Amino acid sequence: MVYSRKIDAKTYTFGVSGRLYKSNVLLYDHQTESLWSQLKAQAVAGPLAGRRLTALPSVRSDWKTWRRRHPHADVLSVDTGFARDYSRDPYAGYYRSGSTWFPVGRVRRDLAAKRQVLGIEVNGVARAYPLDEFRRRPGILEDRLGNARIRIKISDRGQVAAVQDARGRLLPHIFSYWFAWQAFHPRTSVYKIP
Repeated sequence: MVYSRKIDAKTYTFGVSGRLYKSNVLLYDHQTESLWSQLKAQAVAGPLAGRRLTALPSVRSDWKTWRRRHPHADVLSVDTGFARDYSRDPYAGYYRSGSTWFPVGRVRRDLAAKRQVLGIEVNGVARAYPLDEFRRRPGILEDRLGNARIRIKISDRGQVAAVQDARGRLLPHIFSYWFAWQAFHPRTSVYKIP
């Protein structure tokens, strides 16, 4: 999920706090040191507690597709001045493990705790879409969340290419583990492919 850095007409800068809330990373803003939940889209502690972040539409793409569509795109450099191996994933063991490392509270049993989902919330109605189901069904998946019609474009390789409303506008969405999505969206439904 991508969020606007503007809150009440002021621009904030953010970093990773190293803290967790319901086993999900918390961000912090440099200006007030308030802690922000990325899945709740809200400050959970500090002077800005209760303030909400505004989600922005975004896309997730593999490099080959992105480069083809945007041949002049700038690429973030790994030459950061820090002695760190950015090719090594510090969470590789966590991905393979079937359990969470830190407490999250009660986890609904609709899906396995660490099953990956696409989370979408429109007008207060939330739904989780198991990502592995998309690999079997490339094309367009049409659904209704509350009174809103949505379209999920799925590439030939089973990747989510876009999430749009009925007019074709991009909708905010997030890729998450089931345990995290349901912790912050306790009334979420789970999409069942017919």
